[in-house]
Amino acid sequence: MNPYMTQTPNANDVALVESIVSQRLKGSILWMVVGLLTTLGIGVATLMNPSWVRFAASNFNILLIAEVAVVFLFSMRTYKANVMSLYAMFFIYSALNGVTLSLVSLAYGIMEATVPALIGALAFFVAFSIVGLTTKKNLAGLTPYLVAAIFGMIIVSLVFMAASYFSIPYLSSISYSTISLILGYVGVVVFSIFTAVDMNMIKNSVTQLALSEDETILDRIEIAGALSLYLDFINLFLSLLRIFGNRR
Repeated sequence: MNPYMTQTPNANDVALVESIVSQRLKGSILWMVVGLLTTLGIGVATLMNPSWVRFAASNFNILLIAEVAVVFLFSMRTYKANVMSLYAMFFIYSALNGVTLSLVSLAYGIMEATVPALIGALAFFVAFSIVGLTTKKNLAGLTPYLVAAIFGMIIVSLVFMAASYFSIPYLSSISYSTISLILGYVGVVVFSIFTAVDMNMIKNSVTQLALSEDETILDRIEIAGALSLYLDFINLFLSLLRIFGNRR
């Protein structure tokens, strides 16, 4: 329960905290779903509009930089910016992601890889969300290891890209598609666990602050949680896209 409470919580306090936790968890999940629907809608609109596809293709790197900038700004301003600004940044990121992911999906194949990857991402996300919600343990201690794994994946990817470009002996002989497939499987494991950790952290954060903070703080936790869950789902999708795409 709330660590700031000096007295043993009574039944009314327990019921109130459980109600607030349930409400805020539903809020984070709802906003995540709205973000995913925004991404899906923009993605479909992009694929149906050739001029949008051409724009996205010619400005792909700029769009990726813009996405990273929005997420970085969101993270830096989570507890400082106006709450409405956080919602705006969340939707801007979701929309930009729709444009870039439409091109990625097109490259891998819509029916061959994108649809199976979406179904798989949903299955893994739901399963590990349930784990994060139902476990009695605090999973926050896993975060440093998961972050280290993500950095390791990024480094491996960059090394083999550089090896292929500069024709580095031995490394360049390894097919990048093989590395991509391995990274896909590792990504599924890492981001599945991250889903459980993030869901668990939202639940614990709201539980600790439910009776000691104002609504604004809980609003921030809710939208920050939505972004974390959104990123987990998208990265699960991309990892599965690597796997299904390599089987074409």
